[in-house]
Amino acid sequence: MYYKLKTGKLRELVEKARVKESRFRNLAELTGIPKSTLFNYYQEKRLISESNLKILERYSNFSVNDEEIEDRFPDNWKQIIGGKNCVKAKKKNGIFEKQIKECQKASSAFMKKHHKEWKEKNPESYHISQYEKFKKIAEYKFITKKGERVRNKLELDTADKLTELGIEYEYEPLVKGNGKYFFPDFLINKKIIIECTMWQGYDKAVKLAQKIEKLRDRYRIYILIPKALNKYYQTLNNHLIFGLDEIKTW
Repeated sequence: MYYKLKTGKLRELVEKARVKESRFRNLAELTGIPKSTLFNYYQEKRLISESNLKILERYSNFSVNDEEIEDRFPDNWKQIIGGKNCVKAKKKNGIFEKQIKECQKASSAFMKKHHKEWKEKNPESYHISQYEKFKKIAEYKFITKKGERVRNKLELDTADKLTELGIEYEYEPLVKGNGKYFFPDFLINKKIIIECTMWQGYDKAVKLAQKIEKLRDRYRIYILIPKALNKYYQTLNNHLIFGLDEIKTW
């Protein structure tokens, strides 16, 4: 397995190892990792193998957690890249169409297997990674008083109201209920969830009801909506909050 760490993390790992031995040559002799490889790690120009990651973690007394891993790749990832270059060559030779279709099928099957295994072995890491990718392409254009990026004006006003009331919260944390994983809008004191919605439609209430059913054993759940949308969410009456003035100091 090979890992792509988040920006700055691989350099930080090498720097902590160099505290004991500043020269790359000496560090290479002590760890058994080639000097050129260590230097490329320091410049974050290559992925790090699982074995080398464990060596540097042991040597530096510093651990990389799952949240600092941006992506994972199988041991044969270099061969996969080589296969793509081979396709380019075959394109020049006029056999591209047939070969590219075969490669696409193989790649698709591999990625499905890769994601399935990752999800089964470390579901929390998997869901966080996938959600982080989603957040990169979603529009989080509103900035709270705490400097967080949120999706819409209602979430912005809610975050700022909680801050005004002195209520500590987590924005879109990972929570688990009945074997399912969710990212609610706000989590307070590890036990209270606030979901914000301005969706004008009955389908949203159905989805929220399903989420409530999964999480109600572990959390108290409130749905914050503009009062004008009450007709769409009447089935959730026991959980509804109409506007920011109904947020309490928990």
